[in-house]
Amino acid sequence: MKIKRLLSTLLLLCISLFANEKIVFGVNPYKSLTELHMIHAELIAYLEKELDKEIVFVVSKDYNHLLTLIEEGHIDIASLSPKLFATSRQKGMQTHYLATFKINDDQEHARCTYHSLIVTHKESSIQTMSDLKHRSFGFTDTQSTSGYFYPRLLMRQNGIDPQKDLGKVYMLKKHSKIIEAILEKSIDAGAFYEGTYMTLAKEKQEKIRILATSEEIPYDAMVASKRLDKALVSKIHDLLLKFHSTQSKPSSIAGFGEKPLFLYDKLNQLE
Repeated sequence: MKIKRLLSTLLLLCISLFANEKIVFGVNPYKSLTELHMIHAELIAYLEKELDKEIVFVVSKDYNHLLTLIEEGHIDIASLSPKLFATSRQKGMQTHYLATFKINDDQEHARCTYHSLIVTHKESSIQTMSDLKHRSFGFTDTQSTSGYFYPRLLMRQNGIDPQKDLGKVYMLKKHSKIIEAILEKSIDAGAFYEGTYMTLAKEKQEKIRILATSEEIPYDAMVASKRLDKALVSKIHDLLLKFHSTQSKPSSIAGFGEKPLFLYDKLNQLE
């Protein structure tokens, strides 16, 4: 089994030189490079074996950059966050939808949907959403579905204008950094993907107060570039639906399913 190379955008020139011989797989930078590599290792090994092609693993420098890489032909297949996929469709970006990730929850159930959480430290004086006014808050990235768009919707639903009512706002990029900042009490509250909470040790979970939970959100969508050969796209689609992970730990990739695209398109209503 080959070990995948984790490349930064600085190596894109190299990618273009062998893109025709290998498949370049891009992902959003929602976790550290090491974590992302570990999460996708089994899937990449499976695709390499079944396709008899090397998979080059690329992490974009930010969410929108992943769309740029696809449009410029540097990426063959990609995992797009839900809102980013909706945005790409709204812009008329030419990609093939392949499948939706299934992720293991803390009960070892494979799920195609998840939630965004707004949380604070258990010792904080913040007891309800209305207490967020004038308090510091941590988001992940302005293109993150669970770390930005849904938390802002939850705030508006609870009478808080995220543009005017919050105190100092931080963009901490990684979901794990939100947790760290809350546990260290360097921010008053924050938002992240529920898988981040599920993977916490019990003693850390007990230090967290959940203030609000979003509606169900479809997990990331796997897409293929329109530049990829159609027969290869069809083969990758079929392989993804046949993929079943041997892992069962929370927040690991369990497999893939197909979801109606309107579930993504409705995310374009989020601001």
